[in-house]
Amino acid sequence: MGKTKRINIRAFVSISLFVLLIILFITGIGILAIDVEEMVDPEPYLEFLHIIKDIHTVAGFLFIGLSIIHLVKNWKVLKGYMKK
Repeated sequence: MGKTKRINIRAFVSISLFVLLIILFITGIGILAIDVEEMVDPEPYLEFLHIIKDIHTVAGFLFIGLSIIHLVKNWKVLKGYMKK
C-alpha cells in the first residue's frame, strides 16, 4: 500500500483565493455590464443577473473566510516580512 499524500492547506488556500478572485472579477464585470435600467425589455436578463449576483456574493464570503485562514497559516512569514 502506498502512502497517501496529504493536501497542503497553504497551497490549497492560496490557489482557492486566486480562483475566487477571478470569479469575483468576472461576476463583478457581469453585474456592471448588465444595466437593466437602460434596456427596453430587461425581463429575460433579470434571472441571469440574479444568479450572477448570488455567485458574486457567495464567492465574496468564501474569499473573506479563506483570506482569514491564509493570514493565520502564513502569520510567521508575514511577521518575518514586517521585521525587515
